[in-house]
Amino acid sequence: MTVAELDALRAAFGELMGAERRLRGRDPRHAQIRTLVLIAKDEEITAGTLAKRAELSPGAMTALLDQLEENGTISRRRSETDRRQVIVTLTEAGRETVAAKRKLWERHWHEGLAGHSEDELLAAAQVMRTIAVVLDGVGKDEVT
Repeated sequence: MTVAELDALRAAFGELMGAERRLRGRDPRHAQIRTLVLIAKDEEITAGTLAKRAELSPGAMTALLDQLEENGTISRRRSETDRRQVIVTLTEAGRETVAAKRKLWERHWHEGLAGHSEDELLAAAQVMRTIAVVLDGVGKDEVT
């Protein structure tokens, strides 16, 4: 890999992160939708696990879940086996919200990526996963 290739990749990555930050700024419900999608991956999930997956503090997750419960998209209950745990599930309205958002996102992804071949998309996915591994390793081997 040349320095120019690495610089181009770093610049593109910076553009991607900037676009994601702008999306969060444009859509105040972004954190709510992201949380609903995380919940949808499982039939039910503990609030603590959800906070870890969303990379939010337990307090921030509780506040977010309060909003989602108030608008009827999730329900919470205490675990029957461990009363310290709060189990979170999607309501029917929550499942409908996730399905609608997924449909919208699929349309955006298909339209935006239509000009790329399957090989290009697979290579991009592989590179993004490698970048995630690189970022997760940054700072672990540095002397402070």
